[in-house]
Amino acid sequence: MLVFDLEFLHGTYRADPDGSAQTGRQTNGGWPPAPSRLLAALIAADGTGGQSSRTTGAELEKLAAADPPVIHADPDPHHQSLEERYVARQDRARNQQQEYVARTGVLVRPGVRVAPRNPHVRFVYDVEVSDHDLAALGYRAARVGYLGCADSPVNVTVARLADQSVGGREDMLWVPDPDGQEIVNVHADGDVARWAAAFEAWSRHGATRGQTRRHQPRVHYRHPLDPPADTQLGRVPVWLRFQRPVPGRRAAVVAHGLKQATLARYQQDHGDPPSWLHGHVNDGESDYQLARFLALPNVGHPHSDGRIHGAAVWVPREVHEIDVRNLASTLASIQSLSLADGSRLTVDRSRRSWTTSPRRWQGTARRWVTALPAVSDRHQRIDSTAVIRWCEQAGLPEPVQFRISRKPFLPGGVDLHPTETRRPGHTQTRPYAHVGLIFEEPVAGPVVIGAARSYGLGLCAPCNPREDQA
Repeated sequence: MLVFDLEFLHGTYRADPDGSAQTGRQTNGGWPPAPSRLLAALIAADGTGGQSSRTTGAELEKLAAADPPVIHADPDPHHQSLEERYVARQDRARNQQQEYVARTGVLVRPGVRVAPRNPHVRFVYDVEVSDHDLAALGYRAARVGYLGCADSPVNVTVARLADQSVGGREDMLWVPDPDGQEIVNVHADGDVARWAAAFEAWSRHGATRGQTRRHQPRVHYRHPLDPPADTQLGRVPVWLRFQRPVPGRRAAVVAHGLKQATLARYQQDHGDPPSWLHGHVNDGESDYQLARFLALPNVGHPHSDGRIHGAAVWVPREVHEIDVRNLASTLASIQSLSLADGSRLTVDRSRRSWTTSPRRWQGTARRWVTALPAVSDRHQRIDSTAVIRWCEQAGLPEPVQFRISRKPFLPGGVDLHPTETRRPGHTQTRPYAHVGLIFEEPVAGPVVIGAARSYGLGLCAPCNPREDQA
């Protein structure tokens, strides 16, 4: 194993993974640090052609050709959007800057600063290198001053370790996974020559930034807090946050508006929506697993008020990857939702709250409690048989313990009127209740139960026993 250890000396990291910082629409700081940035920093430390007697450039080729590394990094750092500001340009101009003579101002959008709780990051490559190449990489690593922007100073060391001595914590492990939801820029075989050519072109002709990014590969990583794909019943490709929250009583209306907007946009961009998305299926075609349009309420905190801060669409695990990507692009293009009561919700992509974070609803837990009440599939009293049936229909194991109540168990849990449990255009109401579930083994979220789970009713949150009001 070839291991690079990084320590961010200021305890912060700032980068621009996709060029969105210049547009002012960057929402994260590119965490975890990209392996492509590590390779670029090593190249910058001593060039590509062996500028000194200690390096030859061959060590860079071996590193670039290696498989994407496993990354040990903070699973949930703080992302701080920095304020835009004007600074004086270096070029001479008419006096338009009050503090500087013959200078003009230029708008600077610094993007997002990441503050990890643990400033140490480790890249673990499954590659063998010679002693000479290891020494050359060590020489380069010692000359790396920063990673990302220049205000992210870093100390880099490299070593060769045995498998059993790599170390690290499981809750800090980012693993390459085709089913992962985190996208990280990586390097590939031939990158060193391409980047050297791009630098040469820039030196001579001023090549654009887009030309240097054209060949940059990207790899899906599994977040440390996400369960393995084979344990998940489905996934959420995009999480939406609203510009302003709305009352939790409008959960079904919001879910219905999200579905209508998604189907209309999907039809426009990709043709007829599949049956798992629109929900009109023949008997036996779907086996209960359809897309779920989720309104996300603020629950679980002592000061939670149950207001809906965003929404998401859950996709069954069996859906083909191409269809998932089509849905993701559709959701990413939605700017607002038109609701049945005539109001409109604007999507805000500039920042994300805890309520609309994947970490809030995914993860794994034994104990789950409804944030929105679950609606029965029959006109009968809700009992243990009904709850077990709901779990089976949702693809969940049978709970070992459960509770049923008309009142919420969680702080901020939404208490709906019977008419608020039906979606717009429908007049029929059914029994409903809040439910607390405990499973024998941890279950991966999002967990949604009941007959109205396609419209988000029955959405559950992982619950710490001390958060439970009952």
